[in-house]
Amino acid sequence: MKPKIAIEHINLAYGKSNIHCLKTGNGKELLVAFHGYGERCSMFLPVVRKMPERFTLYAVDLPLHGESHWKGKKIKGRDFIWILREIIKRENAVYCSVMGFSLGGRVALYLTEKIPHLIQNVYLIAPDGILSSGLYRTIQKIPDLVKRTSFRVLVNKHTAKLAKRLFNRGWLNHHNYRFSEVHFASAKKRRRLWIYWMALDDFEPEWKKTREVIIQNKIKMKIFLGTHDEVIPSKAGRILTDGVDNAEVVFISSNHRQMNRVFFKRVDELL
Repeated sequence: MKPKIAIEHINLAYGKSNIHCLKTGNGKELLVAFHGYGERCSMFLPVVRKMPERFTLYAVDLPLHGESHWKGKKIKGRDFIWILREIIKRENAVYCSVMGFSLGGRVALYLTEKIPHLIQNVYLIAPDGILSSGLYRTIQKIPDLVKRTSFRVLVNKHTAKLAKRLFNRGWLNHHNYRFSEVHFASAKKRRRLWIYWMALDDFEPEWKKTREVIIQNKIKMKIFLGTHDEVIPSKAGRILTDGVDNAEVVFISSNHRQMNRVFFKRVDELL
């Protein structure tokens, strides 16, 4: 029986807000992990449970998620840069590795592009920020004025009922149906979605530039993609890794929603 791994709750004071992290493990590789939209930082605990001597893990609750308390009306890319720098400073480290699932993958890629000298390894699990498909891609590309108008029309307490009808008729895939059912349900959840809806452009990585800094800084990268992912196309991995010697793409039999569960079940063999 493996010994129980100690878990410490860390709260990083940031203006009137605070960012909650779980710290665990005693390994030499400092790993900062960012979860997906609507998830919690505890999803990353299996990494250290299975590999306690490899990683010292800081699993971050994103703003407006988990136990993080966010007072700001907006989220900016510089907020994530501050979080990473603060963790590195707390650990008296020179650099760290980053891991991200889905939306957290976008955060990890953005940080790699902006502050590559602080990044050692990048682990991306079904990452947003390279390519996406369907409704999610459309949301990212429309102008802010249209975003504001479309949000009021599309995101309200009645939309989930409409989404169910569209799903039953085969006009909406299961992921988008479940997303609307869960995240449109209450005023609190709609406010969180509104803030991220408007923030995506501010921490969108430029994948060509990201690939260049990965090559220049000799950062090692592993990308894990689902073979049945309806949100992140499989070609996303090829776009980011073409011509990069120290990058690897691993395909896992999974859709987007189940990807984190399948990945963490095999995390010790995959990493």
